[in-house]
Amino acid sequence: MLERYEEQLDKLKNSLDSLGAKIIQAVDACEVGVDTLEIEKFENCRDILSSVEKEANDIDQRIVRILALFGPEAVELRELVSFLKITSELVRINDNLKTFAKRMKSHINNQLKFENLQEYSNHLAKSAFKAITFSIESLSVIDEEEAKDLFRKTCVEESKTDDLYSILEKNIMADLCKDIENSAECIEVLSTMRKLERMADRAVNVTKLMLFARVGGELRQFS
Repeated sequence: MLERYEEQLDKLKNSLDSLGAKIIQAVDACEVGVDTLEIEKFENCRDILSSVEKEANDIDQRIVRILALFGPEAVELRELVSFLKITSELVRINDNLKTFAKRMKSHINNQLKFENLQEYSNHLAKSAFKAITFSIESLSVIDEEEAKDLFRKTCVEESKTDDLYSILEKNIMADLCKDIENSAECIEVLSTMRKLERMADRAVNVTKLMLFARVGGELRQFS
């Protein structure tokens, strides 16, 4: 029975790793797209993410089966509960990434000039993408100290996204006063960049859940 449980758990973790790898691949495509403004990169991002929600649902079903069949307790139960919540966060990251890629493609097609915004928007994207990368790395971490380190790193990047978004918002609002005709486009860009900030928030939640899985206690103590 123990071997069967470990076998099921290994398959679950492999599926979660595969899901995380797809998100990282999509993030890499988006990061290049933000730097180069190539539409193809954002199209690639959406293609890569096309099956993420289905895979996350399959993982959830696998977790429920393991809980029902084996009735794990203590550390094992805590880990499975964390995984169950993490898939939800990954689906939200997936949704935000796809929306971000779709909107960036639209902005580029509409020949919106990013020159005045690109400095801060690029830094914002890089911090958000770093936060996601750290969160995906945390999925395979066993050591408590490594989990804590990745949680701290993700929080730092998330904090950067907050600051950079605020600066970007001020710059865009200043531009609105100078160019009222393009105000709608500017607001749409701001909404697009907001997706990056939300992705970073979700990334923190993932590392927080993995820290809970490894350390225990209460989730709120890691807030």
